[in-house]
Amino acid sequence: MKEVKLALINILLAFSILFVLYLTMIPHALIHTGDVNGAVVQRFNYNLNPLLIFQNFKTDSLFYFLVDDLGNIMLFIPFGLFLSMRFPEFKFGQIGFFGALFSATIEWVQLFLPNRMTDIDDVILNTTGALVGYFLYRFYVEAGEEVDN
Repeated sequence: MKEVKLALINILLAFSILFVLYLTMIPHALIHTGDVNGAVVQRFNYNLNPLLIFQNFKTDSLFYFLVDDLGNIMLFIPFGLFLSMRFPEFKFGQIGFFGALFSATIEWVQLFLPNRMTDIDDVILNTTGALVGYFLYRFYVEAGEEVDN
């Protein structure tokens, strides 16, 4: 039974990674990412000003906030959760490191993709999502221990 559980966790972790890559590397008209309609190609579009999201909060639409800001957090919650399940010995800092590394790698690749934007805020929000996944796992483990006692 333990092998089946580990295999399921591995599949879910792989699926979460593939889902993140699917949403971040392929253009999607519904969430307004990438070159969907053959628009003018822009390359090397980036923001290295951390927490610019808070400066633009008053002028951006609710849709942009939900998709870009909350979406970046929610996108990485499964990654942090399943990574924590796969490696239960990992601590807060390790999950944060791997979340930031995965996100920074995506942002680096997006720098070279047409009509994509590399944004340090995405790394911050994605890392936050991975850490939320870690805390959900810790909550699950601690709740299970309380039931056993």
